[in-house]
Amino acid sequence: MAAVIAIDAMGGDSAPGPEVAGAVQSVRASGSRVILVGDESRLRLELAKLEAQDLNIPIRHCSQVITMHDHPGQAVRAKRDSSMRVAFELVKRGEAHAIVSAGNSGAMLACGLLVLHRLKGLDRPGIAVTLPTLERRSGSLPKLGQCLLLDTGANVECKPQTLAQFAVLGATFTRLRKLQPKLLPRVGLLANGEEDSKGTQLLRDAYALLKNVQSTDFEFIGFVEGRDIFQWSRAGGSGDGSGVDVVVTDGFTGNVVLKTAEGAGRFLAEVLRMEVKRSWLAQAGALLMWPALRALKQVVDIEGRGGAPLLGIDGVAIICHGRSSARAIQRAIEVAEEQVTAGLTPAMQDAIQKHRSLGSSGGGGNPGAPGQGAETA
Repeated sequence: MAAVIAIDAMGGDSAPGPEVAGAVQSVRASGSRVILVGDESRLRLELAKLEAQDLNIPIRHCSQVITMHDHPGQAVRAKRDSSMRVAFELVKRGEAHAIVSAGNSGAMLACGLLVLHRLKGLDRPGIAVTLPTLERRSGSLPKLGQCLLLDTGANVECKPQTLAQFAVLGATFTRLRKLQPKLLPRVGLLANGEEDSKGTQLLRDAYALLKNVQSTDFEFIGFVEGRDIFQWSRAGGSGDGSGVDVVVTDGFTGNVVLKTAEGAGRFLAEVLRMEVKRSWLAQAGALLMWPALRALKQVVDIEGRGGAPLLGIDGVAIICHGRSSARAIQRAIEVAEEQVTAGLTPAMQDAIQKHRSLGSSGGGGNPGAPGQGAETA
């Protein structure tokens, strides 16, 4: 039976338009099973605009909305009839298998912990983002690869055990998504150098934990630097054996890395656009390069990621950017379906239990406060 995805249709900046349109596109394109959660009258109006009244899209009416300005913890408890909380409740009761939301990311974390709870033995959940990288191959042109960055905003402060468990979550997710099916995921801690003496005391303590773990699920390679995220390569007949598949860090640092990467991408795109407009010769060259430029756009396309999974709660939850378009919502629905079908939650639970020697630090680390959650997707 196909997975049912509960969509928080009121959480995004332009809700409910993009959420409803994304759901309709997904149903029409692949027969997805979705439940729209929000103000029924507004949702039916959006469906009418899209001439989608006859589609099998159930609506669960809610009278409240958690806004981007609400305090996450307080709003989740006070607004029990909010679209986000009701969507989580649908997953808890088994009426849906996953939730997709472009709403307040801090509230997504708080709601996930309050309604679905964290996995047994886990310290804190984390938000993971997949970034494009280059895979260097000996004797041939580079190939596009992927690197998972975790955490990107759920926990602004962490304990060593939290970071160590992020390594387990990230490696499990990477293997499950088959980003690298033939090789053990290589996991690194983000630091200011590769030497053992680098990093903060937190990082050195997490390093000691991971160094002593004998795991058949991932390979811990020590400290990595920010540049390593985008310069990925592997052994096994190609590359020089360096590179990283999962980069682990606290939510504060991870969010800064993510926003910096997004900003740098926009900056380079704008500079390129400016230079192309300077002369007819540059415009002619750009026309000849159009296939390559179009391919580059697809590589850095934020909407194509399909949102960021909240890893470590007892269920599948996808956090989208607040400004997500209908296409981004549709892709997020697809990602949620993939994770449910692949058995993400039980796989995560098994991995945490398998590496229980890392131990739970008893809920260490502070969850992201309002505005500190990652704007992912």
